[in-house]
Amino acid sequence: MTHDHLIVRVAGHRVAVAASDVLCVIELGNVVPVPGAPPFVLGLATQRSRTLNVFDLAVGVGLPRSEHPLRFAVVLDFGGVGYAMAVDAVESVTAATGPVQRVKANLSSGWARCAAGMIETAAGTVLLIDLARLVETEMLEKAA
Repeated sequence: MTHDHLIVRVAGHRVAVAASDVLCVIELGNVVPVPGAPPFVLGLATQRSRTLNVFDLAVGVGLPRSEHPLRFAVVLDFGGVGYAMAVDAVESVTAATGPVQRVKANLSSGWARCAAGMIETAAGTVLLIDLARLVETEMLEKAA
């Protein structure tokens, strides 16, 4: 059985997100900064009258902030709260051509926090990430 995945670019890296986890993809408009927020939080934005917490996904996994403005975000709901994960680019939706495989490479701690495995697609092998896992980890660390 194959599952659809959204392929995005984060700090130049191609990664996949389970399409079933994605509410939508948006073009980021006005993002209002939040004073005192952690570096991975870009701020707040709205989508159809809903407030979204906007995260810089690259910074969330321990990479430097992009020098270019981030235009797109993957929107998900976690515990009734909307999150927009800003990414460099959105490439396509594609099906995995096989089951999720174990990650065989050593990942940085940021990628390891959200890695769900590796998948084969028609466009090559990509890291499958679980955005909810990243949100949950960041929330737990801030609460501690």
